[in-house]
Amino acid sequence: MNQKNRLSVRKLVEFVLKKGSIDERYTGSAHTAIEGTKIHQKIQKEAGDNYQKEVFLKKELLINKRDYSIEGRADGVVEEKTGEYWIDEIKTSEIAFDLIPDNTLDLFWGQLMCYGYLLAVEKELTEIELQLTYYETLEEKITRSRKKVTFTELASFFNHLIEQYEKWVIFNDNWRILRNQSIKQLPFPYGDYRSGQRELAVAVYKTIVTEQNLYCEAPTGIGKTMSTLFPAVKSIGEEKAEKLFYLTAKTITRQVAEDAVEQMERNGAKLKSVTLTAKDKICFLDERKCDPEHCIFARGYYDRLNEALFELLQQENHFTRDIVENYARKYTLCPFELSLDISLWCDIIICDYNYLFDPIVYLKRFFNEEKNDYVFLIDEVHNLVNRSREMFSASLSEQKIALVYKELLKEDQKQRRVMNRLIKDFKSFRTNCGERDFMTQSEPADLFLKHVTKFTEGTKEWLLANQQSSSHSKMVELYFEALTYLKISELYDERYVTYVHLVGEDVLIKQFCLNPSFLINQTLKRGKASVLFSATLSPINYFAQLLGGEEKPLMYQLPSPFKQEHQFLAIANYIDTRYQVRQDSYQPIASALNIMVSQKKGNYLFFFPSYHYLEAVYQVFIENNPTIETVVQERVMDEGQRESFLKKFKNAPESSLAGFCVLGGIFSEGIDLKGERLIGVAIVGVGLAQLNVEADLVRKHYQLENQKGYQFAYQIPGMNKVLQAAGRVIRSEMDRGVVLLLDQRFNAKRYRELFPEHWQRMEISRNESQLKQQVGAFWEQK
Repeated sequence: MNQKNRLSVRKLVEFVLKKGSIDERYTGSAHTAIEGTKIHQKIQKEAGDNYQKEVFLKKELLINKRDYSIEGRADGVVEEKTGEYWIDEIKTSEIAFDLIPDNTLDLFWGQLMCYGYLLAVEKELTEIELQLTYYETLEEKITRSRKKVTFTELASFFNHLIEQYEKWVIFNDNWRILRNQSIKQLPFPYGDYRSGQRELAVAVYKTIVTEQNLYCEAPTGIGKTMSTLFPAVKSIGEEKAEKLFYLTAKTITRQVAEDAVEQMERNGAKLKSVTLTAKDKICFLDERKCDPEHCIFARGYYDRLNEALFELLQQENHFTRDIVENYARKYTLCPFELSLDISLWCDIIICDYNYLFDPIVYLKRFFNEEKNDYVFLIDEVHNLVNRSREMFSASLSEQKIALVYKELLKEDQKQRRVMNRLIKDFKSFRTNCGERDFMTQSEPADLFLKHVTKFTEGTKEWLLANQQSSSHSKMVELYFEALTYLKISELYDERYVTYVHLVGEDVLIKQFCLNPSFLINQTLKRGKASVLFSATLSPINYFAQLLGGEEKPLMYQLPSPFKQEHQFLAIANYIDTRYQVRQDSYQPIASALNIMVSQKKGNYLFFFPSYHYLEAVYQVFIENNPTIETVVQERVMDEGQRESFLKKFKNAPESSLAGFCVLGGIFSEGIDLKGERLIGVAIVGVGLAQLNVEADLVRKHYQLENQKGYQFAYQIPGMNKVLQAAGRVIRSEMDRGVVLLLDQRFNAKRYRELFPEHWQRMEISRNESQLKQQVGAFWEQK
């Protein structure tokens, strides 16, 4: 039986029978998955010796002339001495049984009816008894409901589900045939391969076929988006992969992936793709409230979904944000949920990292079951180290809890008690810190976790009973932060630390993931193959180790396709930017920047390690160069302001433009200023993060693990920011430009060892006059 033709009972029932509204008021649980499993096991154990647990059931049948296996696992099956059977389905929730919406109960019974049918077919039964066992976690109360059904009733119900699902199978089969035929004939979209492009495409294809993980550095100019997507699409056409997930850290990169998919379609490929946009960004409401009382797009969502979905899948192939929003308005459907439901029928899903890696928001509809034939293409993967630490960590704030506590009415005594217990915990944390503002422990704060669990249990009840309260939205936010804290506690092991930090008047407690490599590795196992790639993945051993690479990871580094002589690269060896002498560097840096812009009219970007440093040098620069146009990155910029900033960098400028930016910020990676839109970059400092609590915890962890604490926590992450900023200059084969590294530390062996291969033509500038001569000579070359 082909694995692609397996269909779970739960998915079948939910797809056909799910009705009603989206209602997040009834979602989220204080009880962890581990606790849920324990409850199931306890109920099963108490059921008696003749209670068979986790019974696998299946039926093979033809749908549209294709073999399908309908499968499920019943929580319990009992054969009585009389030869009669009954089947049990266990459900757990914090909601009281009499408050469960009818449409949810219909799904519970729908699963039971299917399990009953599968068992009746297997055992040749004429009737069977079905039992729904419902465990209410807050009250620790069990409600059981039973009914006896005949085989005729079971068969009628099951066949109705299959009949309803059949048109979707036919649609999907027809699409698959059309897609595969088109992909088979698909040429490489750009005709000739660029230098290194074919090699990368071959490496990606082999990685997919052999079901491995590849760590790849593909410098700017190779065309890494198409070089990874094209072979992955070919693997879909050969049915070596079921779906592609193209994962990125930034919106602008998702646009590049969309463009690549559309380019393949222009060359004849038939592909369905969807781009997922964050729920808060795509929501049509000013304040997101996902329940039928506040949102017309949530109200009756599932009643309208399947009819709308079937129509739009036949009309469109590429579901960008705009297209999703248009259809969502047309059919009055939540745009976020619609994009997720569309994704089930797509070949390519373009989305942020968190939809795979985040333990809270990952796509459960794809990744909650066993491994599937999914391929993960993970772009800009140098960002995943810090992003994964964030996703696998969680914190709670005393101030936030105290603020909501103060707003509660005096009659909310039960809720005030559970919150007061947390506030007392935070006071103990403050006391334990003593004269320090910081303390750590390797073990989780178990007593605090128990109190957080009690808080979430009580809060769910309070939220349902106080929907009109002025504190409701703040309590919802706090509730989900607490749930996240509990979820992260399930992942806690020796790669974690719990720390308490006194920040002003606030007390923060955080479960901090020091080393995300194991969790990344486990997440990648949700698919058959992964390609983790970036233009800057040096040193590649470091990134492979931190990004889930096992003992002998598959690594591949491509050379830059551009001529090294097109870029002048120099270290200003006379400039010292270390913190203790930083003030003395303002004038030399401003002079070096002036040399840069004075040697050739054009557009330049200057990157600084902090806003304070930027502002100090900026003042000196404009005093020395009052006629040069400048633009400065603001501390906070919306998308419109970012676009306005970049629009100033024009081809064939009439005068020079100097942009002052922060290293590691929004303009130091992910922007594409080809040709004369940018001809020079200067980078001040070696990119070291300021000493901070978390970076130092990471340093200590890796110092114990491999004696490379400083490198792993500070030096290599800083150098990666430098490489990203420098990569803004040469974006095409025709580009020429200058990169100045304004810090003598770049000339030290420990930094030179981190330089990529295409940085070997490095000049050393020992003073201003030599720098001026070197830059001038570069621009005089033809």
